Amino acid sequence: MEELAEAPSRDLVADVLQSVSGERRLLRELRAALDRQRRGVAAGDAAAIEVASRAVASAVLTLDNARRRREQMMRVLSDGADIRLEHLDRVTGPIEGLAEARAALRVEAEAVIADLALTQDVLQGALRAGDAWLQSLFASVSAPAASYAPAVAAAPAGQLVNRRA
Repeated sequence: MEELAEAPSRDLVADVLQSVSGERRLLRELRAALDRQRRGVAAGDAAAIEVASRAVASAVLTLDNARRRREQMMRVLSDGADIRLEHLDRVTGPIEGLAEARAALRVEAEAVIADLALTQDVLQGALRAGDAWLQSLFASVSAPAASYAPAVAAAPAGQLVNRRA
């Protein structure tokens, strides 16, 4: 009888481990999309930047959904308590592969953070370069020509002579 009650929780534990593996895959996809975005900026390819930006947004959204799903499964395993992945084995007992999966997820997440910082620097640099280019473009534009000729000082037409002196 105890085995029957334990089987669903063991399946759920396997699902949590599978979810962690899926999150790692999504983090790798996010890193690849960030790399494509940086390459697009370097090449000045607006279409590549747009495609990569959409891939980044999609990966982030999917990753958020996967994290929520994993947290929901962990809540079921912990009888409704919010627990962190690091503490799951305290609730369920030892789980083979959990420590390795957790460490691999952390390594991948830290790599994403580094890639995000690099991408942010690249994008900010591109914005600054674009702003500088626009400023130089508009600074080189001369003042618009007037619709009439500028005033010219009149030439001396003669002298007044005082004859009463």
